[in-house]
Amino acid sequence: MASDVSPALDTVLLDGLIRRSPSDERALEAIGVRDGRVAARGSTSELRRLAAPSTRVVDLRGRAVLPAFIDSHTHFHRGAVLRHLHLDFETLRPRSVEDVVGQVRRRAAALATGTWIQGDSLSLGQLAERRLPNRRELDAAAPDHPVVLRGIGKHVVAANSAALAAAGITRDTADPAGGRIERDADGIPTGILHERAKLRLDQSAADTVVPAASRNERMLALKEGVKELHRLGITTIHEMVRLPEEAGDLAALHAQGELDVRVRLFYRINETVFSLDWLEKLGIRRGLGDDRFRILGVKISVDGWCIFRNAAVYEGYLDAPDEGGILRIEPAELCALVRSANARGLAIAVHAVGAKAVDLALDAFEAAGPAIAGPHRMEHAHLDVDRGRLERIRALGLVLSAQPGFLRAYRADWDAALPRARIDRIMPLAVAHSLGIPLILNSDFPAGPLGPVAAIHAAETRDAGEGRFIGRDQAISREVAWSGFTTEPARRSGDYGLGALEVGRRADLVVFDEDPLDARTDLSRLAIVATMVDGRFVHGEEEVAV
Repeated sequence: MASDVSPALDTVLLDGLIRRSPSDERALEAIGVRDGRVAARGSTSELRRLAAPSTRVVDLRGRAVLPAFIDSHTHFHRGAVLRHLHLDFETLRPRSVEDVVGQVRRRAAALATGTWIQGDSLSLGQLAERRLPNRRELDAAAPDHPVVLRGIGKHVVAANSAALAAAGITRDTADPAGGRIERDADGIPTGILHERAKLRLDQSAADTVVPAASRNERMLALKEGVKELHRLGITTIHEMVRLPEEAGDLAALHAQGELDVRVRLFYRINETVFSLDWLEKLGIRRGLGDDRFRILGVKISVDGWCIFRNAAVYEGYLDAPDEGGILRIEPAELCALVRSANARGLAIAVHAVGAKAVDLALDAFEAAGPAIAGPHRMEHAHLDVDRGRLERIRALGLVLSAQPGFLRAYRADWDAALPRARIDRIMPLAVAHSLGIPLILNSDFPAGPLGPVAAIHAAETRDAGEGRFIGRDQAISREVAWSGFTTEPARRSGDYGLGALEVGRRADLVVFDEDPLDARTDLSRLAIVATMVDGRFVHGEEEVAV
């Protein structure tokens, strides 16, 4: 029922299907906005009566409106920059090592001698050989340029001889704790470096030799990236930052009034320049900021990624049964960091992919005691995570943060590394939901593809593409999956002004061509017509103009 409002509404959207939240079974026809917030909901006739001559009237023509999406785990800054400046292999979609080498060769021909060539989002599953290009192949393609190509999630790099030389990585370089240098039969590095073995080729390292993009380049990339978020209906991101300029650039956009997306920051406090003491000295604490730009907490990474055999597991891998993955932090250090961050009132997100890493993370949360400002989050937890571990997650009051878009993105990588039975147990969302564990869903962009609708479709169907389904018994309902991108991340991060189109909440909303929550709607064909932030169209305004 519409409420009596004064002064006049800024905008009314009429003749549509308005859902307050994914669980709202009683859709209404119209919604009114004033001062960036939902001010009224009801029938078209009711809202039309509340409109003044100055009110903008939008005819939805039967289209559906739902709360805008919250992508609760991104590396948006890094992903935006790589798409703008580097070889983006998610977009280029190479099918073989030669395809990759060819892209490097073409880039080298267009650059001055000595210029670094960088690439991102390489996946073994994309390539017929199921391996990354080695230093000799990259040397042949770009003999006069240092080359560093990063795998999906930046957990492994492929480098040529010039890049290895610049970083001082030789046959005498020992594998660091939490990292692995691949070597040939003579002990010479092949150019493939895992996790902490990236050493000075890791852009996060204080002594990195990889050149950074200029501030102007970064800002242009961010502005283009925000437009892509809007096209996908995303108006809030939880950003995991590794470098000061990542937070600094987003803060600068906000200060300039150009940050048309809400940002919630998690600072990573291992393998980066950040530390808890550093954050405390700067006065960085949970809740610092405003509605558009705010700090939530810290992130800690325990193991490697779900591909490249880097996730910490007990059972090993198909091609390396004795290989148990990589632990990037010692258990004692992990416990100390979790305990200290909790004591300082920070929300904690722990990256743990494999069962061994999940066990260590759960031990650390248990030792730290109840969350002072939480709840805390378990990121990923999708490889060999059985019911017992999920019950521990529930008992500790943790939120499970999952990425259903991985089901399609990594299918071929998992096929190469794991038996089918273990693949079908990946990402046990149905069991987690049945246990009452809060689920928030996200992309982990650029480790996974942006696009909440596609991810929701994957969570509902477990469709991994090309006629393949992964663990169909772990599918969750469309409503639950949709909540994982809207109401749940808002609730679990204390963003009570977001996630639902209730009177008084922020008017962040998306207009769809069909009702997404109607079971008859094919999500693979669903179109986003327009997106609003604070009651202002940031995408698709021309599509709804009257």
